[in-house]
Amino acid sequence: VYQGDFGLDMKLGYGEFSWPTGELYHGQFYRDHRHGLGTYQWPDGSSFTGMFYLSYREGYGTMYLKTRLFQGLYKADQRFGPGVETYPDGRQDVGLWVREHLIKLCMEVPRSFSIHNYPEYSGFLTHSPARLGLSDEEKVDWDQPEGQDLFFYDYKRFLLNDDLTLPPEMHIYSTDNSHLPMTCSFRKELDAQIFLNDIPPFAEDEEPWFIKNETPLMVKIQKQTYKYRFTVTLTSSTFCWTAGPT
Repeated sequence: VYQGDFGLDMKLGYGEFSWPTGELYHGQFYRDHRHGLGTYQWPDGSSFTGMFYLSYREGYGTMYLKTRLFQGLYKADQRFGPGVETYPDGRQDVGLWVREHLIKLCMEVPRSFSIHNYPEYSGFLTHSPARLGLSDEEKVDWDQPEGQDLFFYDYKRFLLNDDLTLPPEMHIYSTDNSHLPMTCSFRKELDAQIFLNDIPPFAEDEEPWFIKNETPLMVKIQKQTYKYRFTVTLTSSTFCWTAGPT
């Protein structure tokens, strides 16, 4: 059952959606998807309050479980980035998370080793740090000029023209974006809903930022953290996430 705002014959705006299983969501919708701020509740009493992107948990939020409380960054419905997990006895695990795994502590361990103890790796301390921009993922890198690339018209031109990627008015037939290609224009449209009142994270003239850890997984985490650096999600009466530059 859905009760709320409609637009373009779809759920669009604020509303509440309930399932026969007892699950309930109330919050923002965009083109039939949970998109924006909202709260999702399960029959067992657990709930998530925070940011959603195309019906997935994405961005900062709070996950209330029976025996634990997690506050942190999500990507594609999974923990992915900085977060704090709190246990009933008051203990906390603080650091960087990937799914259910804590992969990096946000603290220095006494008597831990340092790269300064190994002169053979001194080169890593003197080379210029890499620079990275969020727009790097949006660019299409052509290996060859159009006239020399035999596969250009068969494959790559569909990445350049949104009108060739999906048929017109595709939302009338399906809004299942899990199995549909994501066009650049639709991605910008979705981001505009999320970052409506914040500084746009994909400004074309945006300066790349320095990254300290160039491990592929850590680069992805830093990108996700940087993307949501200006979002503020109210998750309880006493707690809010503010992601600033790191």
